[in-house]
Amino acid sequence: MIDFAHMLKENFQIVYSDETLNEIKRSGEYANKFLDVLNDLNACHLKQMMTDSFEPTDKATISKKDSYLAYKEYCDQLPLYQELLGSMMQTVFKIYGGRKGDNFEEINSELLGAFSNLMVHLHEQADTLNDSSPNLAYIIKDTAKTSLEHMDSVLKQSASLMSSNVNNEENWSGVRDFRNAMNIGPVELNNISPPNVLEKIWDLYKDKEEYKNLNWTVDDFFFLKADLISPGKSFFNFQKITCIYNHLNFIGYYPDSKTYKERRFTAALSDQGHASIASFTDVIFSRDENFVKKTRAAYEYLGIKTEVILVTLDLRNKP
Repeated sequence: MIDFAHMLKENFQIVYSDETLNEIKRSGEYANKFLDVLNDLNACHLKQMMTDSFEPTDKATISKKDSYLAYKEYCDQLPLYQELLGSMMQTVFKIYGGRKGDNFEEINSELLGAFSNLMVHLHEQADTLNDSSPNLAYIIKDTAKTSLEHMDSVLKQSASLMSSNVNNEENWSGVRDFRNAMNIGPVELNNISPPNVLEKIWDLYKDKEEYKNLNWTVDDFFFLKADLISPGKSFFNFQKITCIYNHLNFIGYYPDSKTYKERRFTAALSDQGHASIASFTDVIFSRDENFVKKTRAAYEYLGIKTEVILVTLDLRNKP
């Protein structure tokens, strides 16, 4: 698709994100080939801006940076953080039918172990401040201790609640159970056409026994009213896209296939990340029709102007 690449280079400022670098890292020995392409396309690094206290904002920056340098900086991130992020996704993976044979307590134990490792690291870093800033060192250590105790309590409650509501949790699939209970899945949902995709989807569910007495709206159904992880804090469009994209996958609107397999689940998370970060751009191109359908639906509802273009490859004249 070299002609397509030249067209992009001539007409757009191409950007890549940390999600791109994450995918390149998973490619293993092929990483250099992808990094060379980014450099050949004069691609810039698109990165979400954070506040001084590391809170997310609704702004992003682009910087001209050699892709090899950006990739090294990404790979040099503390492995403990990546371990924790990976562990946090295991419960979601379980909901999609993964982790066969494992129960909620086992999965939460892994998450607690990863979180504990991070808190130990934080405690060790605080030790370096004992002489220069003893009060700060104490606060950091105390916060790490309190956070670990809170995480332990929350995970125990979570495992207990989920176990009490799920039969045969070792072989459970939240996706399968939900679609069966609603009697709605890809067959029904994929007949929905723009405009107002999310509103039309909610129309299929709102009179179901489980929802009709809740006084819910579209925002409730797609978890858009507040950030469930950080209640009370700003909830930006790029975060809402993640909620919408994941829920569309979950209920079965042009869903990613075989997400009960870890490789396919990881790929679906990457697509979700691309949809989120691309909201800072003018155009995103994709050859994945399911990705395009879900991303367009999310952008339409949120009023995001980013154009989502489906790329087709014509092989009729190729040898």
